[in-house]
Amino acid sequence: MTIEKIKIPDLGDALDVEVIEICVKPGDMVTKDDSIIVLESEKAAMEIPASVAGKVIDIKVSNGDTVNEGVIFLEIEAAEVVVEEVAEKETLIEKEAKKATPTIEEQTVASKPNETNASINYTGSIYAGPAVRKLAREFGINLNEVLPSGPRGRILKEDLHHFVKQRLDPKAQTFSKNPSVDFSKWGDIKTEPLTKFQKTSAENLQQSWRNIPHVTQHDEANIDELMSLRTDLNKASGLKISPLAFFVKAAASLLEEFPLMNSSLDENTENIVFKDYINVGIAIDTPKGLIVPNIKGANKLSIIEISEEIGRMANAAKDRKLKVDELKGSTFSISSLGAIGGKFFTPIINPPEVGILGISKTFKALEIINGDVKEISILPISLSYDHRVINGVEAVKFTTRFCEMMTDLEFYKLNY
Repeated sequence: MTIEKIKIPDLGDALDVEVIEICVKPGDMVTKDDSIIVLESEKAAMEIPASVAGKVIDIKVSNGDTVNEGVIFLEIEAAEVVVEEVAEKETLIEKEAKKATPTIEEQTVASKPNETNASINYTGSIYAGPAVRKLAREFGINLNEVLPSGPRGRILKEDLHHFVKQRLDPKAQTFSKNPSVDFSKWGDIKTEPLTKFQKTSAENLQQSWRNIPHVTQHDEANIDELMSLRTDLNKASGLKISPLAFFVKAAASLLEEFPLMNSSLDENTENIVFKDYINVGIAIDTPKGLIVPNIKGANKLSIIEISEEIGRMANAAKDRKLKVDELKGSTFSISSLGAIGGKFFTPIINPPEVGILGISKTFKALEIINGDVKEISILPISLSYDHRVINGVEAVKFTTRFCEMMTDLEFYKLNY
């Protein structure tokens, strides 16, 4: 038997993640992929599974602790240990990288940070020397907010100077404060702090609205025959498939036809990144706030499979059990208010995506068909797009094709 030290895995861009639940205790037997700990970041709660099977020997953390990537939080007496050659090579590479120290020439940079370094994943630790950390403390600077320009994502003094200069420039201010008002002058009040989800959502939405030139294209789709087909297919299969699954399938198919709508601008806004994969994000309202997990490879899934994924992710989001990977990699989002109400709205783009489709509640309307007045079901749609990448003609073509697909019954029969 071998004692395995289990570490916190890659958490994406999350730092100081809180431990909110420990699912095991010393002496418990676990199998590989059993949930052993639950963490909560600003974006979501996530379950961390066991990487090996065996007996829990020691738990290094407690509820309420904050952890980062690489922290040892559990020891397991493994029943079987398999070490792959690839993992050994990666470990050696990491050790060599830590031994390497930047030369004086490498640390000499221009005063403006090289923004390409922002893509380096240095989650879990901040690369900065003692002098830089001391200066940051004196300035009251949070190093997590500083864009590094040094080699391997190292923060230099010049980066701190540039950060302070940006903050002092009124034109560079990212957020504005609300006016200070004593609301109690007019009556009783109650104050409740925002949750982590709400704070992060507010910052992301404001950042998106401020940085992206949003344009919203509205249209109406006749889904009368589609809803009748859905009823027939559900009866034949014995299932109850959500209408949203049909809309997701149509949008995923259209993203193959309109690859620009599935693209992103790079960090320097100089290149368009086209993706060969289609992952559709679904906005889910939870008691803790809005969260957007995504369906991987939605264009390759059937409508039934998409519906199952929507249901599974909705339950996981509400139970705070979404995995980190389910919140990353989305290429296009859909926000549906169909079960609530409203007619049209302006959904806010989820960066770095360039488009988001808003679905509103179906309503009845009268239409003249072959000279006869007929009542039909109308689906209101609202497509918000990044005007830096998508022009109006491209957006209208997309919404027009979406409306046309709502009447393409053969497509849904083949992909049910």
